[in-house]
Amino acid sequence: MRRKRYMDALRSRLDQSLELAITDQLTNLYNRRFMNAQLGPLVQRAQCGGDAVSVMVIDIDHFKQCNDTYGHDVGDAVLREFAVRLATNTRPSDFACRMGGEEFIVIMPRTAGDIACLAAERLRRHICAAPFGVPGVPMPLDITVSIGVACAERNDDTADTVVKRADEAL
Repeated sequence: MRRKRYMDALRSRLDQSLELAITDQLTNLYNRRFMNAQLGPLVQRAQCGGDAVSVMVIDIDHFKQCNDTYGHDVGDAVLREFAVRLATNTRPSDFACRMGGEEFIVIMPRTAGDIACLAAERLRRHICAAPFGVPGVPMPLDITVSIGVACAERNDDTADTVVKRADEAL
C-alpha cells in the first residue's frame, strides 16, 4: 500500500508539473511555449494539403493606462476576466494562449480565414459588450480589444509568418 501511495503521489506531481509547463499561471490559458509547439505542425499540415489553420492575435486596448491608473492588481484582475471571456468564446478545438502582457493568440485548426474573421468580430463584440467588474474599483471598467487575423495559405508560410501577418492586421 505504501508503494502504491508513493507512486500515486509521484504521478500526481508529474501531472501537475506538465500542466504548469504549458499553462500561464495568471490566466490559466496555454502559454507561449505551448503555442509554439502546436502552431508549427498545424501550419506544416496546412501546407501539405491538410486543413486550413487560422490565428487571431488579440491585444487589450490601453492596458498600460489601466495598470498605471488602478495598479497592477487591477490589471491582473482584468487579465483574468478577459481570459475567462476568451476561453468561453472559443471552440473546444481552438487553443487560447497568452503570449505575454496583454497579448493573446487563438489558434484555430480547421478554420479558413473568412470564418476566423467572423469569430474574431463575435469575440470582439462579446468582450466590449459588458464592462469588467473589478474588486476595489468603484465603477466597472470598459475594456476593448483589437484583433488581427491571418490564415496559413501560402506554401512558404511558417508559424512565425502567420503570427506576424495577424499581428500586422491587428
